[in-house]
This record gives sequence, C-alpha cells and structure tokens, in this order.
Amino acid sequence: MMTYGSRKSSRSTALLRAAGLCLAAFPASASSPDAWAELFGKAKAACLKASGLKEARALGAPTDFSDRVLVLVSGRWPQPHMKNQKATFACLYGKASGQAEAQELTTPP
Repeated sequence: MMTYGSRKSSRSTALLRAAGLCLAAFPASASSPDAWAELFGKAKAACLKASGLKEARALGAPTDFSDRVLVLVSGRWPQPHMKNQKATFACLYGKASGQAEAQELTTPP
C-alpha cells in the first residue's frame, strides 16, 4: 500500500529526473562551439583594429581567460618613419566590455 508521503517522494524524484534530462539535452550556450566561435571572432576583429597595424592577422588561436581573451596580432607599422617594419602585439579583449587593448611585444636585446 502506497502512503501519501511515498507518493509525494516518488513524484519529486520524477520531477528531478525530468529536470536533469532537460538540462542534459540543452547544454549551456556559453560552451557551445558556435558561442566560442562568435566570442573568438569578436575578439579577433577588435584586436586587429586595436593594433593599428597594416596587414594585421591573428597568430594562432585566441587564449580564453575568465574575463578576457588574449589574441596575438602580427602586421606592419603603418607610419612612414617605421619603414613598413614588422610588429607583434598582445591584445586583451574584455568579454563584458567588448573593448580591446593592444600593446607591442618586444624582445630584449
């Protein structure tokens, strides 16, 4: 014989299982391949622009941090006095702000 308490317990268990199945069927959008591609695309575009370099291109894949994305950018200086020299920049793209900050990477002599 089923009592009220056991009926309530089995109903709760069934609801929890159904909720778990729903969550498993729909993974978080932030971790979907399309969401990562969109984030990295925005980061690359913002960083290429922030570098100010001619013929700018991203080097390798972006590196994801908790609140920012790191993009390495290579290109050529646009200023005439720089004589079209090559340059490499490290750029940080803020996920929340959508802002990019780029700084030249230099190697010690």
